[in-house]
Amino acid sequence: MIHQNQPIMNNICLYFQIHHPFSFQTFRYFDTGINKTYYDHLRNEKEIREFTKKCIFPGNNFLLNLIKQTKGELKITFYISGTALDLFLMYAPEVLNSIRKLSDYGNIEFAGGTSSHSIVSLSDQKEEFKKQINRYYERIEYLFDQKPQLFINSDLLYSDEISGIVAETGYPAMLTNGTQKILQWRSPNYMYSNSHAKGIRLFLRNEEISTSLSAILADKDFSLKSGYTNEYYKLIKTLPPEEPVTNIYFDYNSLSGPKTKEKFSFFKKLVFNILDNHNQRFSLPSEIIGQFGPVGNLSATDPVCWKEHFHPDYYPGNDMQKDAISQLFNLAKKVNSSPDYNIKTDWQYLQSTDHFHQMDDNYPFYQPGQFSTGNIKSKYDAYINYMNILDDFRRRLRIEPKSKKTNQVNMTQKVPANSNIKEQKGK
Repeated sequence: MIHQNQPIMNNICLYFQIHHPFSFQTFRYFDTGINKTYYDHLRNEKEIREFTKKCIFPGNNFLLNLIKQTKGELKITFYISGTALDLFLMYAPEVLNSIRKLSDYGNIEFAGGTSSHSIVSLSDQKEEFKKQINRYYERIEYLFDQKPQLFINSDLLYSDEISGIVAETGYPAMLTNGTQKILQWRSPNYMYSNSHAKGIRLFLRNEEISTSLSAILADKDFSLKSGYTNEYYKLIKTLPPEEPVTNIYFDYNSLSGPKTKEKFSFFKKLVFNILDNHNQRFSLPSEIIGQFGPVGNLSATDPVCWKEHFHPDYYPGNDMQKDAISQLFNLAKKVNSSPDYNIKTDWQYLQSTDHFHQMDDNYPFYQPGQFSTGNIKSKYDAYINYMNILDDFRRRLRIEPKSKKTNQVNMTQKVPANSNIKEQKGK
């Protein structure tokens, strides 16, 4: 319900996802048990340095200037995955200062998530899911002096059961994909509730508007003068002002790549088109939570999600994915009883959703005309490689109690989660 004296306007909530996974190296059956690292450190370092140079720094500078040009009317929410934060700490810690500089201006919010962009919400490990949510919350609070109000699960994964667990951690709201499967005849531009978790409000990604924006920016023949871009401006302007909130969610790296300057110009024009429309404005999730209430209940007994190149009801996946997820979380009890820091770190990264996406035919690098620089060429390669690593991880769990020594070879987090942060914040 709209508060009294609240002007009737469509609030645009703009979200950028910043995510990058840890890449595994080739791990054969005969590599198990010989203390071989799971991670392709050279590739991880190269990719994260390129990612920050070509995407993060230019994007942050552009957005900071644009916020200033709009006199603070542009407002943005970031979801930064736990694996991306770890990779920044390891290979490009200066990125955190850049993000902090952007957030210090006051028009940026950070959404909550899991500590490793984890698939854990699809398992029966309720307590592990809650631990990851709380750990990530504390980390965002420490790094950016903010307490997230909106929870964003890995790949926007959502179901009745998932929302109930999120509600138990204290979040007042979460964002998921506004699919027809759960909306049916309803509009995604309202807030909803769930009868299984009445204390939590649901923000819904507008699929049409978000997907169209991603497609425009991904177009190799992108042009500011194309009819496609003009149609998008018109599409935004036709949003009904009586529908209170439109959630536009897409990858931050969509703004980078070929024709970055043209993309920045398009995005800048889009922002000012919205601000020039007296029926629209940019808002942050915390503002929406304080202004509007749910208009009805939505239910999803089966999971829905958002991931480019995959359909909304993609999960729980094919037989290989189901088997890998099942075998991974069968180890939860042993991992929880282990005092080994490296065991627990590897456990987190084994849960990242990207490993399971690679076990699907729709993975982008498997499509005709695509070229992969990685070691994984098919879903079968991905499954076999992952299961070999999981077998080695299982062996480490069996021998770990016999020795108090930690396995230094497999330690991936060269910089501990909160190492040097105080020093960086003081710079």
